[in-house]
Amino acid sequence: MFKLIQEPEDNPKDLLKSYRTQNILMQKMRLLHTAFDGIKLTNWHDNNRELPNILRGSICEFGGRLFETNEDITLIDNTNNSSMDLRYIKLKLIQVDENAMNDYLVVEVVGSNSNNDIFPEYDYDNRGFYVSENGILKEKYLRISMKYSKALGGYVDKKYWNINDIMRAGVVLKRHTVNLSAGTHTFNVPDIVNSITIHMTSGGGGGTYGKLDTIGVDGSSGGKSEISINGKVITTCTGGKTGYFNRFDAIPGEGGIASGHGKLINGVSGMSKNGGNLEPHNTTLAKGGNGGNGSNNGISSAGGGSGAAAIVEITREMMAGSSRVQIIVGSGGRGGTNSNNHGAVDNGDRGQDGSAVIEYFSRG
Repeated sequence: MFKLIQEPEDNPKDLLKSYRTQNILMQKMRLLHTAFDGIKLTNWHDNNRELPNILRGSICEFGGRLFETNEDITLIDNTNNSSMDLRYIKLKLIQVDENAMNDYLVVEVVGSNSNNDIFPEYDYDNRGFYVSENGILKEKYLRISMKYSKALGGYVDKKYWNINDIMRAGVVLKRHTVNLSAGTHTFNVPDIVNSITIHMTSGGGGGTYGKLDTIGVDGSSGGKSEISINGKVITTCTGGKTGYFNRFDAIPGEGGIASGHGKLINGVSGMSKNGGNLEPHNTTLAKGGNGGNGSNNGISSAGGGSGAAAIVEITREMMAGSSRVQIIVGSGGRGGTNSNNHGAVDNGDRGQDGSAVIEYFSRG
C-alpha cells in the first residue's frame, strides 16, 4: 500500500518540527514526474514479459496529497478474463477516519478490452485520470498500459498514455523476430536498436536401442547452444545426455544445464522408454530440444534427456562497440542402434534439434 506522507500543521506548535516536516515533503515532491508520478516500476523494458512491480520509495500524488510506499509491492493480475487484453495499474483510496490522517492507497491491476472502456477521462482540475463519486476522488489510473498475450507468454506492448486523449504518446514500437535452426549463425544488430533478446534451446539426447540378444551402439548427446559476443561466450545451454546401457539395464539421459547470463532453464531427464520433455518448462519463444524416446522393442530401453533453454537480453553496453552476436544452435543427438536383424524397430529415436528466436523492437 501507499501511506500518506505527513503534512505540516496549519498552526504549528513546534516550528522546528513543522519546518522539518515541510522540508521532507518538498524533497518527496522532487521525485514526481509526468509518466509514472514518482512510482518506480520493475519489468518495464520492451523485451520483458513479466508483470511490473512497484519498488519501495515510490511516491504518488492523489488529489493534491502525497503518498509513499516503504516496501516493495508485488502486483497480481486477478482479471482472469481472456477478452480483457489490456491491463492498467489503478490506485484506490481507502479512507480510515474522518480526519483523513490515516488514509492510504491500495494498488490493483485491472483489465479492459481494446476499446479502453474502463479507462477514465482526464481530470484537468486534479491533473490525472481519476474516478470520482459524488465529487469525491476514489481511484486514480497511472498513465500506462500493457497487453497480456498468452501466445507470447506474458505482458507486452507496454505504453505511456498521453494526457489529452488515450492514445500513445510518441512512436509505436514495432516487434521483429528472426528464427534460427540448428547450426552456427551471426546476427548483426541494427543500429537503431538498443537491445535484443535471444530465446534458445539446445539439442535433446538420443534414446537407447532395445536390448535383445546382441550388443548395440549407444546414441549421442544433443548439441549445445551458446551465445558469444566479441569471442566471449556469455550463455551456454548444454545438450541433453543420451540414454545408455550399463551392464544390467538402460539408464535414462540427464537433462541439459543452462549457465551464464539471462533467465536460465535446465533440461529434463529422460525416463524409461520416454525422452525428457522440455516443453512444460520452456517459457522461451524457441521450440524443440526434447529428448528422443527409447525403443519400444526389447527387454529395456530409456529416453534421452532434453536440452536446456535460456532467455538472454543483450544491450549495447554488453556489446562494447560491436554489432555482431554469434549464436550456435545445437542439433539433436542420434538414437542408439541395435545390431541384430530386427531393424529400425530396435533403434532409439533421435533427439529434437534446438532452435533460437531473436526478438527486438524498433521505432516506426
